[in-house]
Amino acid sequence: MSAAMGCLIAWSAAGAPSAAAAKPVAVVFMYHHVSATVQPGPYARALTLRPAEFAQQLGWLRTHGCETVTVDTLVEDVAAQALHGCEVAITFDDAYADQATVARPALDAAGDTATLYVSSGLVGAPGHMSLGELRSLADGGFQIGAHTINHVDLTTLGSLARSHEITGSRQTLQGWTHTAVDSFAYPAGQHDASVEALVKDAGFRNAFTTQPGALDAARLETGRYALPRYRVERDTGMDLIRRVVGSSSQAGRAPDELRAIARERAEGNDPALAERIGAALLNASFPEQLLKVRVLRVGDATVVGLMLAGVKFHAALTRREFVADVGGMIDRAFDARPDVAEVDVWAVTPLEVQPAAVVSGDYAVPTTRTVFSAAVTRAQRESAATRWQMLGTMYWGERFLDEEAR
Repeated sequence: MSAAMGCLIAWSAAGAPSAAAAKPVAVVFMYHHVSATVQPGPYARALTLRPAEFAQQLGWLRTHGCETVTVDTLVEDVAAQALHGCEVAITFDDAYADQATVARPALDAAGDTATLYVSSGLVGAPGHMSLGELRSLADGGFQIGAHTINHVDLTTLGSLARSHEITGSRQTLQGWTHTAVDSFAYPAGQHDASVEALVKDAGFRNAFTTQPGALDAARLETGRYALPRYRVERDTGMDLIRRVVGSSSQAGRAPDELRAIARERAEGNDPALAERIGAALLNASFPEQLLKVRVLRVGDATVVGLMLAGVKFHAALTRREFVADVGGMIDRAFDARPDVAEVDVWAVTPLEVQPAAVVSGDYAVPTTRTVFSAAVTRAQRESAATRWQMLGTMYWGERFLDEEAR
């Protein structure tokens, strides 16, 4: 993709939430039902949020500057020490029908995403989402995680049965959705060291319990296969969110405002996807200025191009920090939709142009110079252990962030 474009469009630092103004926080929240109807059972009421209650929580997170991401992106942001302000992963367990019919529209309206932990054997069962609904959620950019086949306590099973529940659920969900299923959640939070080992051996990159706590580097060093989540319950969820996130939150932008800014930067033949990716990146408050989001859809494959300004960063950056940010941008672009096959990123600086120079058409002179570029395929992303590995070979312009932060 060409990096030669017209004058650079900057997103004013004064108009963007300042990531440096708040202590970074990474939190995973666990939900079950969002419905006006409470199903029978001893725990149903506690686990069923009213739609207005759920919408209030999403609105609070947005107005307090919290970005919603998939659990995989959140884990990688923590690992890369690349958190920007408040990052939240919203998760749903058990694939209940109202997650598709009630929770999803609320998430879409708020410009948010979520991760769904699905017990494959419950898909299509009464009270649970259909296979078509599951596929629609995956196609819409929601991350699909595994939750065993039959929602069983893995610690009560023999080794062969455990392996079947863990591996079988992943294989089935990947076959249904044609997406990578890399995250696992233990039913009822029940796990032990041998279960964790089986989850890791099955190819999962992380696994979550039901124990409360925030994510940080120390948690990841202890182990990616026993990560914490906060359970959100009826009538008490808002207090929990305020308590966990409130001290780290900051002013945020409304979804329609972010989309309007992103719309001005969209190019290509899929402007809706470009707008969606742009809004997600702007909400993340990266120090780099996002100039353009170009989406080209050819057949069944989509290529995304992210053009960044190589000058006037909103915070001092080293090369390592810049790469961590670029990796986060790439993850968010891939998370937007599973047909995104490649993400290209380049940073440019303006060139001085003589007043009489031609800046458009066949005889145009260059108006920008590329100082960084990288291209990542989805296969690269899914096979890499770190974001540095994911980015692979990168082009660096001479003296661009070569020694010190700029």
